[in-house]
Amino acid sequence: MPPRPYPDWSWSPSRHHLFQECRRKYYYHYYAAHNGWFLDAPPAARQAYRLKQMSSLYLVFGEAVHKMAEETVQLYHQYGHPLEQGEMVRRIRHMLNQAYKDSLRVEEWKQQPKQRTMLQEMYYLGTLPEKAQEAIKQRIPILADRLLQSESLQHFMHADHCHLVELEKLNTMDMGDTMVYVKLDWMYRQADQYIIVDWKTGQEDERNDVQLRLYGWYVHENYGIPYDRIEIRTEYLLSGKCKMDQVTEHEMNELVAYAEASIAEMRSYLAEPSLNQPKPMGAFEVTQDERKCRQCAFREMCEGASPNLFLDEEPDAGQVS
Repeated sequence: MPPRPYPDWSWSPSRHHLFQECRRKYYYHYYAAHNGWFLDAPPAARQAYRLKQMSSLYLVFGEAVHKMAEETVQLYHQYGHPLEQGEMVRRIRHMLNQAYKDSLRVEEWKQQPKQRTMLQEMYYLGTLPEKAQEAIKQRIPILADRLLQSESLQHFMHADHCHLVELEKLNTMDMGDTMVYVKLDWMYRQADQYIIVDWKTGQEDERNDVQLRLYGWYVHENYGIPYDRIEIRTEYLLSGKCKMDQVTEHEMNELVAYAEASIAEMRSYLAEPSLNQPKPMGAFEVTQDERKCRQCAFREMCEGASPNLFLDEEPDAGQVS
């Protein structure tokens, strides 16, 4: 089958946030990188595809904690006991160390960017910032302990009639002619109440509200559950706080209006919306926020980025998911 000239059209909260962060980064991520996995793809497409796969120290850390949360819930669901704190710490450290080792092999990563990890810090600076290393080192045992002691996990393990429903499952649903991606970290039910759990390893961020509302809408539409039987819990592992929310039909109407406005704005950057064909790259503006440029994986191919930009600042803790 020949390569498709343009990617499929879709929407998600993460896509919206990337679009708002920097239009040019959005173009590189969703359009320039398309088909870049083919060996005979144009060099720019292959480069964009490689850079799209790049991660960062804080993102790898967040993904490692999410992986441990998934394995802990699955382990309890299957065998009746969670992962031990010491083992969780060991596995998180192993994943971080593996990411560092992968990042030392630049040429191997270029050949298999999807199968290997490349840290932006190593790629652009050649080293890991000491401040970030120390912060993560201190957080690992704290987050592991707070995950195990979290209100949601304790409730799932000790309350009666709790059953696993979904765990790290990527779902899609339609909003008009747009496919919307939804991925719940975890959902379980107690009797007729459905409880959605979203793990966060950083600070509280009001931008999570859209994501959480989308979760509620998905459960209502996909499972036919009334809104008053859906509870959303955000477990902030760094602070140990559990924020509990319930969604209403009014909020769902606001969510749909919000998403439709976002979709319309994104489509205004398309030359041919029916094909998801973008306008020329120059139509996608570069952010004026240099701090965002410092943390952007695409800056080596972005003519709008200053050549003196370095990743010398800590990422916003609210961005670590």
